[in-house]
Amino acid sequence: MVKFTAPDDSKVDVDPLRVIRIRAAIYGENAAAKTRIDWITLSLVKEAVDDVVPLIKAGLPSLAVLSGSDGRKIWFDAKQAVGPIEITPTQKKYGFNSSIKIMGYRQYVRETPDEVRSVLRAAGGSPS
Repeated sequence: MVKFTAPDDSKVDVDPLRVIRIRAAIYGENAAAKTRIDWITLSLVKEAVDDVVPLIKAGLPSLAVLSGSDGRKIWFDAKQAVGPIEITPTQKKYGFNSSIKIMGYRQYVRETPDEVRSVLRAAGGSPS
């Protein structure tokens, strides 16, 4: 287990092997949170993404990274991701080039389908 600090200053234990996605917290999630960790539950923590990722990756070698539409990094377990999934011309207008499916939802990314395949393969995932 890796220990982090919740916005209310309580301690949050996260099992790296159960992490599905990590990204920067966004406006409206919690003003004191810097990072969102999706695992068996949603955990918002005060630590920055750049501090969280190495701690999780040490226990989850299949942690991979792609870029959201705004260029922010989205870290995810490549073994739990399905993709790449093609996108529509309309989605492409918004800066997306591909997507993956994690946690039952599509995560749109800037990378091309070939780049997504390479990222998934390199992290031990099984691209489609």
